[in-house]
Amino acid sequence: MSENTQPKILIVDDSQNNLFSLEALITEEIDAQMFEALSGHAALEILQKEAVDLVILDVQMPNLDGFETAIQIRALDNNKETPIIFITAAYDSAEFKAKGFSIEKMDYFTKPFDPEKLISVIQSRLS
Repeated sequence: MSENTQPKILIVDDSQNNLFSLEALITEEIDAQMFEALSGHAALEILQKEAVDLVILDVQMPNLDGFETAIQIRALDNNKETPIIFITAAYDSAEFKAKGFSIEKMDYFTKPFDPEKLISVIQSRLS
């Protein structure tokens, strides 16, 4: 990402309300081009056409969960190094965190999360 262009952020969550809330939180603090997907499959379709600078990914989604989506994101040539931030309400166990941390360039937030900390991590991953 060059200094004069907006970062591109993809938010993936099966809840439209969560997508709306996250986008509002992020765009209040960061001037970014936002993309939204309601499923892992929809996210992969977007990423086949668009290289993004950051993915925010819900862990618990039907059909293709966040971990499997992340693995498939890493398989795409234009997103092998894209930072991923997992956000979940469901998985707080050490086993699931370890599964998430096995994916390089990622962070893991459990709901409820501190919005300021999330924005700080997003900014650090985009710099």
